[in-house]
Amino acid sequence: MTHTDTEPTEHTDTDQPTNALAAWLWPGEWREALARWVLTIIAIAIGATALYIHPWLRWTLGAATVLALTLAAARRRAEQAEDQEPQGQTDNEEDEDPPTPGPAEITDIVTELGHGTGVLLTRIRMQLLEEYQGCAGWTTKDVRALLAEAGVRVREGVRVTGVGNGPGVHREDIPAPLSPAPATTLVGVVGAGQDANTNTNNATVVRHAGGAHITVTPPRQTTP
Repeated sequence: MTHTDTEPTEHTDTDQPTNALAAWLWPGEWREALARWVLTIIAIAIGATALYIHPWLRWTLGAATVLALTLAAARRRAEQAEDQEPQGQTDNEEDEDPPTPGPAEITDIVTELGHGTGVLLTRIRMQLLEEYQGCAGWTTKDVRALLAEAGVRVREGVRVTGVGNGPGVHREDIPAPLSPAPATTLVGVVGAGQDANTNTNNATVVRHAGGAHITVTPPRQTTP
């Protein structure tokens, strides 16, 4: 009589208890499987007899079963949470892009830095790196492209007094500044226990009828 071994069935990790039971009942060889079946039947018979003779074991077995199922469910939920957490973090990181300037912002920077003198592309790039995290790694080519998008002319030979010459925005091509806001009386406010400070780089307080509005506007440095 010939005997052919049957290949063991491959199981996935989706149901580990079932896989373990299947591996125990069918190890892949008939003799070993028969021995395990006999041992399993004997163990079941002994357990059933013990439960019949000692009723208190039923409560112990029931409590142990409930505890095992609870721990297995908690472990499964923890594994699912770990699998989903990295994906959620990746989505959040992709949604939070660092800010970058647009045509309006670059026009404002050029107007403030180059009004009356002109400004080089290298100086504009330095200012962008200071104000916008999204400009990390930018070159003067990126600055030139953004200026072109804003409609600001770039000349190859621009001389700025005290700085040098190079590609930049000539003083004649600097965009006109925005219309100044209506004049408002500025009143300095000194809190209780504080000394008066006349520095011009501090916050200014504009007093209105409904209260005080504080506006902090540190000027950009016009020198490189």
